[in-house]
Amino acid sequence: MRSLDQIERNIEKIQVPAWGWVVAVEGVVPWLVVDSSGRPVEPIQRYLRDFLAQGNRPGSVRSYAYDLLRWWRWLRTVGVEWDKATSAEVRDLVLWLRQASKPRSSPRTSSAATAGTVNPITRKRYLGDQYEPTTIRHSNAVLRAFYEFWVEIGEGPLASPVPLQRMRGRRPNAHHNPMEPYRAEGRLRYNPKVPKRRPRALTDERWNGLFGAMRWHRDRAILAMGISNAARASELLGLRGNRHRLG
Repeated sequence: MRSLDQIERNIEKIQVPAWGWVVAVEGVVPWLVVDSSGRPVEPIQRYLRDFLAQGNRPGSVRSYAYDLLRWWRWLRTVGVEWDKATSAEVRDLVLWLRQASKPRSSPRTSSAATAGTVNPITRKRYLGDQYEPTTIRHSNAVLRAFYEFWVEIGEGPLASPVPLQRMRGRRPNAHHNPMEPYRAEGRLRYNPKVPKRRPRALTDERWNGLFGAMRWHRDRAILAMGISNAARASELLGLRGNRHRLG
């Protein structure tokens, strides 16, 4: 087997074809990854079944399925079987994701002007055409969990191809409790750094405008209470009125 530094690929010229799909199905596992013939990819199917049994939500199953589909497409492109993958394949996938554009079923129209920019009112960044660092980090976490499952049951590779960052200055599990199992320590080696963003906030002018637009004192009181208690925007937007008549 070649070492990590001996595997070199021309990342810029790699084109990953659209192979397979994530499909919704009726049954215990609500989402599956199928190949180009419509047959479930068995290693992914078995893992997602165990993942769901751990109490994870169907939405998380769908998210993991898409990351594993991308991984299968990548392995087919570079000609490596899933149980023969090494950290070189993970490393090169990260490099490819950092410079590739996300596939789209149709070109952007009205959203082309705002892609990757920041909304001047909400200060929220519109999604661009490139893969975000958080997307790459999620992909690495999914692959790590997938291979840990197969390593644990002894039917996959002997070790996970998703490596941890080398520890500097201290020994892993240096203060390990002998009554507990060993746990992996450290961040994933190929995780990109996520830029720190300043908290979004309304200006005083916009806050006064929002507060003044309320028609009822009740609504102003609810908004003021939510802000004073540091409620999330999603919590405030999810409030629904329920009027009761007093007897």
